[in-house]
Amino acid sequence: MEEPTSDQCSNKDVVFEGNNEVGIACWYPQMGGYTGKAVAVFDKQWEEYDNGTRCGGCVDVYVWHDGEFPFGDGEPRKIHHCSGGQFIDFGEFIEKETKKRRILKKFPTSS
Repeated sequence: MEEPTSDQCSNKDVVFEGNNEVGIACWYPQMGGYTGKAVAVFDKQWEEYDNGTRCGGCVDVYVWHDGEFPFGDGEPRKIHHCSGGQFIDFGEFIEKETKKRRILKKFPTSS
């Protein structure tokens, strides 16, 4: 798999499509102050059953990180996510806890 361009990530372009999956370029959340170009690979079809089991529906994300933390050797890392909702919940938790700790100070403005 090739590293996507910045434009492909910003535009969320389809960078490949096979019989069973599709890869879409995107930006991975910042880690260590650096961004990560990414390709999210989705199953084209998946099914969820009444008993809660499912076939497909996960996403593999290949991340090219441009810093040294947590990795930066130019090779993508495959990160498997089982639920986008869990990732959203995690992001909302981080945002909520960050806002709780934010110290707001008033500074005089120039006139």
